[in-house]
Parts: sequence; structure tokens; C-alpha cells
Amino acid sequence: MTVAEGKLIQIMHTGSTKWKGIKTMLGAFGVKQSEAVYFGDDNDDIEAIKKCGTGVAVSNAIPAALDAADYITEKNDGDGVARYLEKYILS
Repeated sequence: MTVAEGKLIQIMHTGSTKWKGIKTMLGAFGVKQSEAVYFGDDNDDIEAIKKCGTGVAVSNAIPAALDAADYITEKNDGDGVARYLEKYILS
């Protein structure tokens, strides 16, 4: 169980992580870990931020996610993910 900002409780099996799901998806689609871009903002994102080729945190992420990221984009309610995609992926 994790608690985000004292407002959101996430309950999951102790063996389940976002990284395990991402790793499974990468394998299914034949995408190398080094080619993946991952966006996150909270504790359960840190492992994937670190392990994907490019880890991106939104500027209003928790400090540990910001520290783990290769790149920090605008906050999530400021279209940070979309702005990153436009600038680095679609251009």
C-alpha cells in the first residue's frame, strides 16, 4: 500500500510494480529498455523512471522522482507530458 500526498491510497500485491508491467509490455512489443521513455511523479514510478532509457518527471513530482529523472518537464496539469512528446518525440 502506498499513500500519495495523504489523499490517494494505492493497494496492490507486494510483488506488483509498475516496472514489472512496463517490462512485460516492452517485451511484448519488442522495444528495448534503452529506447523507452517513462513519465512519472510518485514513489511507484521511481523504479521505472530509473530503468527506462529516458525517465521523465513532471515538475510537481515528489522530490525522489525528480532526483531519479533524466529530464523534468512542466507539471502534469500544465501539459508537461504533451509538451515533452511534442518537443522530443514528434518533432
